[in-house]
Amino acid sequence: MSFLSFVLVSVFALNVFAAEIPDFLKNPFAATITSTLILPESNKSIIRSSVTVLPARKSVPLMERVSDFHYNYRLRADSTAPIVFIIPGTGGTAESAAALVLAEQMFKNGYHVVTVDNPFSWKFTVAGSKSGLPGFTPRDSADLYAALLKTTKALKNDHGIKPRSFNLIGYSIGGLQALFMKKHDDQAGAFKFAKVLTINPPADLLFAIQKLDRLAELEQKLSKTEKQNISFKVQRVTDLVTGNKIDLKNPRQIDQVFKQEAFTDVEMAYLIGKEFRDSLGDLVFASQQVHDLGILKSPVSKYKRNARNAEARAVPFVRYMNQFLLPNLKRTQGANYSVEQLNHDASIYQFADYIRENQNLYFIDSADDLVSKPQDIAWMKAQFGERGFVLPFGGHCGFFQVPAFQGRLQNIFKY
Repeated sequence: MSFLSFVLVSVFALNVFAAEIPDFLKNPFAATITSTLILPESNKSIIRSSVTVLPARKSVPLMERVSDFHYNYRLRADSTAPIVFIIPGTGGTAESAAALVLAEQMFKNGYHVVTVDNPFSWKFTVAGSKSGLPGFTPRDSADLYAALLKTTKALKNDHGIKPRSFNLIGYSIGGLQALFMKKHDDQAGAFKFAKVLTINPPADLLFAIQKLDRLAELEQKLSKTEKQNISFKVQRVTDLVTGNKIDLKNPRQIDQVFKQEAFTDVEMAYLIGKEFRDSLGDLVFASQQVHDLGILKSPVSKYKRNARNAEARAVPFVRYMNQFLLPNLKRTQGANYSVEQLNHDASIYQFADYIRENQNLYFIDSADDLVSKPQDIAWMKAQFGERGFVLPFGGHCGFFQVPAFQGRLQNIFKY
């Protein structure tokens, strides 16, 4: 079991602590690790389904079985209940734990809930990305919008739901995509989104991916012995969890385990960077199955894919932007289209007036977010005004089980 799997098992228990925040959650690296690793109280009522968005993808080599767009849903008995679509972060899928936690909270708030794959994930690259090269937020958001249209049609036909309103929640890059989808819907008008909540959106995409690359590069600074020692720490903690030797409902005990094993900031940053880099590698592999640009040199077949997987996982975010995505965009945006223009067109600063003018847009962030600069967070809070909320801790999306966040979520989506 990996370190991330351990936290997946253990951190879900932090569902109602309010009096005292444990030290490990105050650490932005530790908190960030928990962001996709919390668990809902129960996911037995969640139903998985799929729709075909791009029929031609059924013939993509090695991807035939993942060619449909998958989503998870849970419906209220009241067919007219409002519905909320939940978009996870980078590499996230409809099964991402944090998305399911949000879905559970929103179901308790009276909503039909649907979790979906993020456009910047290997699954969506195959099933929903028309270009097969995700990463340009306006294009990705339009692709997801098209997938949600088909998803909604299926839910209406199969279950007879008649939602009184449509709503969006996105976290991390999903939060940024939610803003683009809201603006797209202003023109298309299919959903007329009532409320949109963006959580920890990266204000500056270029800064965010450069930060993720730096975290991933920490692996090169760790010796084989150091990485083995991290694995030993992980295994010891895993043994405690699987042996039921700690009370998973007691955050103090979990905090004590973190302190006993003394995970350093460098170790946790390395684990975060590796997680993001691996998710990008999966996307690069899938993308080059859809449209092979000839950049990856390792051959691939049904029974021979490890070398190509390894080559794909060695691609940093900045290289992906420059070598894979940008040349594709130049075909539609012009030969002089630059990384700086891409970053402007795909980031949040262009929405300043739009955010101030639309009172149904909401924002939640943490002051120690790892992928946004403090001045970016302050700028976003200023645009959203009273509709914005910044927690003093939580790292990148590491606060979904904190009562202050849950209370804010409930207040935003009261109807």
